[in-house]
Amino acid sequence: MAGPSLQQDLREIAALQGRLPGPSVVLIGAVAAGVVFFPAVWTVSRYLYTLAHEGGHAAMGWAVGHKVNSITMEWNGSGLTKATAQPGTGVFLFQFFGFLAPSAIGLAAAKLIEVGHIIAVLWLFLGALAALLVIARGLVAWTCIAGAGLLLYLMARHAPLGAQVVLAYAIAWFLLISGVASVVRSSGAPGGDPDLLRKTTHLPRGLWPPLWLLGSVLALIAGARLLV
Repeated sequence: MAGPSLQQDLREIAALQGRLPGPSVVLIGAVAAGVVFFPAVWTVSRYLYTLAHEGGHAAMGWAVGHKVNSITMEWNGSGLTKATAQPGTGVFLFQFFGFLAPSAIGLAAAKLIEVGHIIAVLWLFLGALAALLVIARGLVAWTCIAGAGLLLYLMARHAPLGAQVVLAYAIAWFLLISGVASVVRSSGAPGGDPDLLRKTTHLPRGLWPPLWLLGSVLALIAGARLLV
């Protein structure tokens, strides 16, 4: 029984799925916006944003040749990615990309949905979570990654195709919207990536939030056009 089931999963991942009608896509986007902007729900969902943010730091670190040592998270939803590297452009890219990562990932998911590889979005996210679990350290990070991975696996393996398609759209919308919202919420907060970039580049910390906001807004606009 396991063989045919696995083969069916692989066929579905490679297959093209039909896109949802525009009104349904807009409704999913509205629900995702509520998840981001309604404080009681954001208290839980922000951990998913942090996974994308810190995962973006880690992915950029690997891309520029750093040794990514660990990802940790706190119960307040904050996170930290540590890497070993020599000073240079790679350090700047590693520090800069975090706030753009959720928007970039959401835009990539929207493009996959636009070309019909909707179920592949779920399995690619599962692979990314597995990679993060290897370098995660601490109870909070392990709990968030393993919990998100388990729920995503159950949906990708056992949920009806229609529910999987809706989930892929919801993930893309959530990342695109939370990418904008988190830049706005964090722009005035002390510490974090802006202060790291100030030390690395010797440029004012206030320079970076507008750049992140511009990038995340453009990604939201582009992603919305792909999804709808």
